Amino acid sequence: MVKNTTGGTKTKGLARKHQRSNGDGKLRLPDDALEQVACVTKMLGNGMCEIRTENNERLIGHIRNKFRGRQKRHNMISTSTVVLIGLREWENPIKNCDILTIYSDSQINQLKDNPKIDMDNVMRLRNELSHVGTTVEHDDFDFTTHDEEEEEEIPQNTMKQGETFTLGNMGEVDIDDI
Repeated sequence: MVKNTTGGTKTKGLARKHQRSNGDGKLRLPDDALEQVACVTKMLGNGMCEIRTENNERLIGHIRNKFRGRQKRHNMISTSTVVLIGLREWENPIKNCDILTIYSDSQINQLKDNPKIDMDNVMRLRNELSHVGTTVEHDDFDFTTHDEEEEEEIPQNTMKQGETFTLGNMGEVDIDDI
C-alpha cells in the first residue's frame, strides 16, 4: 500500500480507486425526443439549477447523485455549462428535467459539427453568460507609435554648472551601517 505522505483528512478520498471512467470515451448524443442539449443559466442550490433549452424554455434541472460527492470533482456544474437533459414525460406542463451528461469544451466542439443537433441558441446563451462577470474598464491613456507630439525636456542636472558637492571628512562609509 502506498504511504500517505501528503496527509489531511480528505486525501484518501482523492485516490484513484474512487475515480470513475467516462465510459468508453464516446460522446453521448440525444437519442430520444425527450433528450435535449441545454445551457445552465443559474444555480439555485439544493441540487437544482435553472436551465434554458434551444427553444428558450426555462426549466428546473435536478442534479442527480451521479454528479455529486466524489464525482463532483470532474463533473462540475456551474453557470454557462452545456448539458444534456432528459425531460420528464409524466409532467403535463413540463417544468422539471434531469441532467444526464455534462459536456466539456472539446465535446461541445464535436456537437457543433454535428448537423443533426441545433444548438445556436444554446451557444448564444453560453457566450452571454460567460461575459456577464467580466467588466472592461477604459483607461484615459492612449498608447500610440507616432512621435508627432513634442516631448518636454526634463533637465538632467538640476545643479548649476560649476557647483560641486563634497561629503567632507566622513572617511569610509560601511554599507552595513546604512
